[in-house]
Amino acid sequence: MHGRLGIFALLCCVAAVMGPAPGQPVLREDKPLASRPAVGDLTGQLSPAAKVARLEAVCRATGRRYRPASFDRRSGRFVFKGLPGDAAYDLCIVTADGASIEGIDLSWHEARWLRLAALRRRQLGLPAETTHKFSRSDVRELLKYVRDLKDFTDLRRVLYLAGQGRRAVMLVQVMRTRPFHARRGDELIWRIELWYFMYHYGGWERVPNVERVLERRRISAAAWQKITKVYYPQLSIYIDPKGRSRPVTFRIPERLDPARGRLAGTEPAQHTQPIILGLDEPASRPAGK
Repeated sequence: MHGRLGIFALLCCVAAVMGPAPGQPVLREDKPLASRPAVGDLTGQLSPAAKVARLEAVCRATGRRYRPASFDRRSGRFVFKGLPGDAAYDLCIVTADGASIEGIDLSWHEARWLRLAALRRRQLGLPAETTHKFSRSDVRELLKYVRDLKDFTDLRRVLYLAGQGRRAVMLVQVMRTRPFHARRGDELIWRIELWYFMYHYGGWERVPNVERVLERRRISAAAWQKITKVYYPQLSIYIDPKGRSRPVTFRIPERLDPARGRLAGTEPAQHTQPIILGLDEPASRPAGK
C-alpha cells in the first residue's frame, strides 16, 4: 500500500514539472477581486466639548471598540488613527450628566460583500442586481411584523427603519416587563437590536440568526429608569477602502429625542413614531433631524 502511494506521489511531481498534456486546459488563479483596504483616520469636532465625558468608536460588525488618539477638550476636535478601511464606525459619546449618544450603522449586515459583489458585476459586465422601490406599503408591512410578533418580550418599539431596495434594516427596542422565570424583585429585560429583512416574492422576511445586539440587560426597573441612550445616524462614519472618510461635525442637542432611544425617567411603554429612512418617495420625517 505504501509503495503505491509513493508511486502516485512521484507521478504527481512529474506531472507538475512537465505541465499539462497537450490540449488540456491550464488552470490559473484569478487576480484578487479587490486590494486589501487601507487604514484610515476618523476625525471631527463635537460641541459643546465640555459636555463630553468620554468618547469611543465601535465597529458594529466586529464589536471592536477604539479610543481616540486625541481629543481636545476645549475645541472638541478629535482623531481616531489607523482604523481598518472598508468599514463603518459609530461614535459613542457619554456626556457629563451620564447620557449615552451613539452613532448607528444602518447598513446591511453583509455590506462589504454587497460592495464586492457589485464590483465583480462591473468587472464582468453583468447587469446590476435587481432592486425594489421601498415604499410606505413596505413600511406598513414591516411595522406590522413587529406589532404582531409573539415571543418572550411584551414591549417592542421601532426606533429606525432604513429601506435599501430589497433590503431593510431596523433598530428596535424590545423589553420583558411581565414576570418571568427566576425574576428577582422588579427586574426587567431590556434589549436594543438591529434586525435585517429581505424582500422575497412580493413580501418581507426577517433574516434569521444575523441580528446584532447593541444592548442586553437584565436590570432592576429602578436602575433602568436612570439610563439615557439615544442613537444618531450622522455619528456613523464609513472609512472607504482607500482609508478616506468624511469629517464629523456634531452638536449635542439641548434636548434629546425620545424617538431615537430611551430617556431616563420615561416609562417602558413609550409611543413614538419610528424614523423612516430610504423611502423612494418623500419621507414624513427628515433623516437625521
